[in-house]
Amino acid sequence: MHLIEKVTDRIVYGNDSDWNMNIHHFDWVPGVGLYGIWKAYEKTKKPEYIEFLKNWADKHLIEAYDKKTINSTIPCLTILELYLLTGNAEYIKVCEDIAEYIVYQAPVTVDGGLEHTVTEEVPGFGNQMWADTLFMACLFVCKIGKVINRQDYVDFAIKQLKLHHQYLWNEEEGLFYHGWNGNDRNHMSGIFWGRANAWIIYSTVQILEETGDFEGRAELISRIEKHIKSLGKWQRDNGMFGTILNDPLAYDETSASSGIAAGIKKAVANGYVDSRLEVIADKCRKSLPNYIDSAGNVLGVSTGTPILPTAERYKEIRQCPTLYGQALMILALAQ
Repeated sequence: MHLIEKVTDRIVYGNDSDWNMNIHHFDWVPGVGLYGIWKAYEKTKKPEYIEFLKNWADKHLIEAYDKKTINSTIPCLTILELYLLTGNAEYIKVCEDIAEYIVYQAPVTVDGGLEHTVTEEVPGFGNQMWADTLFMACLFVCKIGKVINRQDYVDFAIKQLKLHHQYLWNEEEGLFYHGWNGNDRNHMSGIFWGRANAWIIYSTVQILEETGDFEGRAELISRIEKHIKSLGKWQRDNGMFGTILNDPLAYDETSASSGIAAGIKKAVANGYVDSRLEVIADKCRKSLPNYIDSAGNVLGVSTGTPILPTAERYKEIRQCPTLYGQALMILALAQ
């Protein structure tokens, strides 16, 4: 519990202006950080965490309409939790509006998957599906569908889950690619990026947790077990996972390791996989405290990583504390 509070307090009491730790705007980096604070609240019940989240929502809620993108949807997941806690009608109104946009207006690829869209001023990623999308948008769409009894939203989230599994999964390796290019019909550099696999395993289990039976559910659960076994094969001796999973020369990456550990723990807790696989998560979690410094910063986290052209470029991505690194650490420690 002490470590959860230490990592969370670094966000709540920080005053950062750099992209990687600035929580005061409506986008994916702050959004993942908010979700970490929410999970810390669930575990600790500290009222100051809820006060921080409510103050954030009251200040930034209107920004949800500034740039509607896949990546900037994730703050709504925590706002939805705040609605369930407080009953604030403004919270659910924004959530309903953003969900309606994602399901019925957001651009989709030629394969039907949500196209990866971002708020940053960068060239677009036309007809590309990225692993990140399941966490950044589909968790929220599935959750709000259950909350407001919109089965079309739940069905949409399930469809997206299936499509991302279909196009990003490598059956032979038992791992997920970073992305898929619908125009070129390939996985671009074909990298098994660590954090992509973290986003997918956590999101897959969470969406399955939120939904009832549906066609293809058993296949997804079976794939989770194969995925975890493959992850175990590439786990380092120190319990961590690389920023490229199957490259021993790639550096240990803390956010990927944390997200993977959290996803495995959730899969075991839900009975989706053999409980003996939990040893993989436990081995990782024993190492995670070594990556938290005295100020609560989570170290060894790669900065924002687009789909890069070569393995060497992935291995050159700089490491720094980030809000998503803090949050994924919280998920791993709290699960």
